[in-house]
Amino acid sequence: MAQNVIDILKQEHEMVLSMLSELASKGISGREQKYESLKENLMPHMIGEEQALYPRLKEEAEMRDMVLESIEEHGAVKTLLGQLDSASSSEEDSWVAKLKVIQENVDHHISEEEEKIFPQMQQKMSSDELSSLGSRYEEAKRSAMPVAAR
Repeated sequence: MAQNVIDILKQEHEMVLSMLSELASKGISGREQKYESLKENLMPHMIGEEQALYPRLKEEAEMRDMVLESIEEHGAVKTLLGQLDSASSSEEDSWVAKLKVIQENVDHHISEEEEKIFPQMQQKMSSDELSSLGSRYEEAKRSAMPVAAR
């Protein structure tokens, strides 16, 4: 049986927050590889949520506004990642400052999902539906992998 979508997302949230925390430190070695790894995990995660999870959540009137806000938060993080892509990693102070803004955005987004959206999902959806959403989410992420690699 497929894994519950909430469990999958919480595991990924932990991993991404850990990666961001490490990248927000100055003087780390292998920054470029670690940043690429962050993007390879974060981009499919956002795309998976947008394609598999958010359409279902928008059907629930009391979650619609939160979902629309989440979509905007994803857009802001994608924009900031694009700026970081074009920033010189040799300008470490500036690069780390941009990354910290991403970290703050992602942290806020995760808090809202885990404290507001996930409890409502658990109330309104059966375990079968949460598992089905988990499968759809994983499939959407797999189809997004080539996008993340660009």
